[in-house]
Amino acid sequence: MDGKKCRTFGIVSIVCACVSLILFGALLDVVGFVFGMIALNKSKKLVVAASQDVYARDAMKLAKIGVVLSLVAFIANLLTAAFLAPALMQGGGVSGPMF
Repeated sequence: MDGKKCRTFGIVSIVCACVSLILFGALLDVVGFVFGMIALNKSKKLVVAASQDVYARDAMKLAKIGVVLSLVAFIANLLTAAFLAPALMQGGGVSGPMF
């Protein structure tokens, strides 16, 4: 895998993490994490092979950011689900008048 593909995988990981926060997609967090880990592993190999390659280092930075954002989004989605689950189990939705 070349540096451009690693960079693209890192960007996909970041986008998946951000979209999953907005649309509450815990599965999308996992997809973003997998893309980020693939990009991180491949970009580490590229950096070791060519340590002067700036493109490979940037790809590694993007992959690290994508992995961290995916983990943060996953934790946020889990906490949201944990706090909303009791209210949903009781059958209580949003209280207030229905228009």
